[in-house]
Amino acid sequence: MNVSITAPLFDLDGHVLLTEVDPAGLAGFERRNNRIATLDGGAVITDFGYSDADRTLDIRWPARDRATVDTVRRLAKSYSRLIVATEEGCFIGAPGPFAMSDDEAQIQILVEKRID
Repeated sequence: MNVSITAPLFDLDGHVLLTEVDPAGLAGFERRNNRIATLDGGAVITDFGYSDADRTLDIRWPARDRATVDTVRRLAKSYSRLIVATEEGCFIGAPGPFAMSDDEAQIQILVEKRID
């Protein structure tokens, strides 16, 4: 799967297209609900629906190209928000943890809102 990460402002080197992204980290979501136990042995469940703002995009890709990894690292350090486009849609979010292993790079994006 392809994922595009872009700076929110004009930046000559502010775009990267990641190929071979693991789709498993992009599929997860949850609803705004919780369960509270009641004194009679039951439970009350409140459900406030779904919001894209509750999602975390876990983007993992093979770290074969050093320039691509360096660009993602620079974008995450330079901007408090990044624009991320996936097959599902386009999101703006805050860069979370960035990690590297021998053959894989990973960045998490804390979604603020969907912008498409």
